[in-house]
Amino acid sequence: MVSQKKHLILGGVGIIAIVALLVGAYFLLDKSIAARVSNRVCIPSYVDGLVCYSQHQSLTTEQTTKITVSPDGKILASSTHDIIHLWNLETGKKQRTLSGHRDWVSALAISPDGQTLASASLDRTIKLWNLETGQLLKTLYSGRATTIAFSPDGQTLASGSRLIKWADGTLSRPGVQLWNLAAQEWQDTIGDQPVVAIAFSPNSELLAAGKQKTYLWRVSTKQLLQTVNSGDLTALTFSRDGETLLTGSSRMKLWSVTSGMLLHTFGIGASDLALSPDGQTLVAAVGGTMQFWQPDIEDYLGMLRGSSYSGLSVTFGLNGNTVISSSSDGIRIWHPNSFAAPEGFFGQ
Repeated sequence: MVSQKKHLILGGVGIIAIVALLVGAYFLLDKSIAARVSNRVCIPSYVDGLVCYSQHQSLTTEQTTKITVSPDGKILASSTHDIIHLWNLETGKKQRTLSGHRDWVSALAISPDGQTLASASLDRTIKLWNLETGQLLKTLYSGRATTIAFSPDGQTLASGSRLIKWADGTLSRPGVQLWNLAAQEWQDTIGDQPVVAIAFSPNSELLAAGKQKTYLWRVSTKQLLQTVNSGDLTALTFSRDGETLLTGSSRMKLWSVTSGMLLHTFGIGASDLALSPDGQTLVAAVGGTMQFWQPDIEDYLGMLRGSSYSGLSVTFGLNGNTVISSSSDGIRIWHPNSFAAPEGFFGQ
């Protein structure tokens, strides 16, 4: 009996020691990141010289799970639980609230023409909304989708689920589901694996998707073109010319679309990625921070604190002039201040 008590005490002490080490490691890591967080990050711009970000505006402190921005960057859609909010980014005011889902909203996307908002939910539906009026246009019975993306030509909506079988026994369709937007119905399936992230190439001809690896498909023929070892995938984005693909994971990586060759491995992991409309600036969500890069030359520009929590989402607004972050502590918008670039900054 005494021996058993000793073992229990020793076991308890061991657990406490492990917890203490983990807490200590967390604070050391947090201090390490904090030491590298800048008060200001400046981005080279051929139009405005240096565009610098320093102060943010809090749009809301309400827990936010997903965000997406209209192509003109003026409307932000965000979700909290089963509710969707639409914000005017020019005024910072909420335009309207959309309700109709019966479970958490798991993904949001806005069509290239800026007219339609798609919202996926754990209630096993995707809803299509008129972005201007808030009218519900169609409910697609998709199963649980956790990622969605419109093709740039506006003809197709792609959806996928990170799980095939959920803890409650609910089944989701494997692979990427393609939905014909003109007919507003299911069209085809590409692949047969779970899907964490989806991205179309700028010409809509290629589709990248995956979970533990990233697969590159030709949409029209469903031909598998490349398989790249991205690691456990978190986010995807094509370059604006469609020649390279960025994958987020425990290490952010840059790939050649044509050859599938790894071009560069960044020294950071990323939970979300956002490329500016001109393709010149990449923002990577790293924990609760935003890291800024020039992806074409792999040049690191700096880091800002986007949230007190991890699970950060990032995007650009107002035609790339603002940076937006969202997490459990709400939505922050970073407005720029322009500074003249030093002579010769652009190699002149």
